[in-house]
Amino acid sequence: MKPVFEQLIRPEGTSFRCFDRTEIRTPAKWHRHPELEITYVERGSGTRIVGDNVSPYTNHDLVFIGPNLPHTWQSDQYLGKRFDRHPAAVIQFHLDFLGPTFFELPEFASIKSMLRRSQLGLWFPPEEAAQLGTIMIEMIHDDGPTRILRLISLLRQMSEVESSLTLASEGFSPRFDERTETRIQNICQYINQNLRDPELDHLTLAERARMNPSAFSRFFKRSTGRTVTQYINELRIGLACRLLVDTEDSIIDVCLESGFNNVSNFNRRFRELRGTTPREYRRQFAAQLVAN
Repeated sequence: MKPVFEQLIRPEGTSFRCFDRTEIRTPAKWHRHPELEITYVERGSGTRIVGDNVSPYTNHDLVFIGPNLPHTWQSDQYLGKRFDRHPAAVIQFHLDFLGPTFFELPEFASIKSMLRRSQLGLWFPPEEAAQLGTIMIEMIHDDGPTRILRLISLLRQMSEVESSLTLASEGFSPRFDERTETRIQNICQYINQNLRDPELDHLTLAERARMNPSAFSRFFKRSTGRTVTQYINELRIGLACRLLVDTEDSIIDVCLESGFNNVSNFNRRFRELRGTTPREYRRQFAAQLVAN
């Protein structure tokens, strides 16, 4: 079975993703993405598939997945259920998120070697994984600069673990449908460029992709793990958060600037995705700055 190409969304104002997997409400699937991924399961059991490697996993399972290496975790607890929301700390980043030559620096020779090995997937023994996983869990709650510094430190410590093991076989080389991937990337780029347009909708995107609406819906959900509406709303709310923090614009202006044409809908979507109202979000952020 071909792995599903997954288009990942970084939170507004961040250069990489770091989160608890329970926050993601999408079906567990055999998938891949250009980002490297570090996944740590503190407690749990199930089956892990990385490339052509199929292995059981238990507590303190830490795996480093290279770019475009197909993978999935199937936990025993959620087996047969639509969503697999087993807790796991996850970090996802592009190889060049700190610049195209950052890891080429001589100081990062050991990290560069590990990044190369990650192309087949790397598994870390439980004792080392427990220590590294603690850092990952703490990173979820870090602010931006601290999180970046911790990631570099985490990669350094991981690169010093001599007992890490590759998972996929040397000859593993999956085939990808470049035409399909180019299409979804173009669509996502178009959404980003036209996010402020309230007329941006499913039918417009289906026409741009030259697909009928129902086929486009299946294609987009399969590629991103989200419906078109969910994807656009996540990006728009991310934009709204930045405007609430960086400007003194009124809530109505932020609503319109983010691509919403209805304040009630804007408030409802904001609460769904951020757990609070736009006004309270702005107040909480300002209070946090004062406290710091």
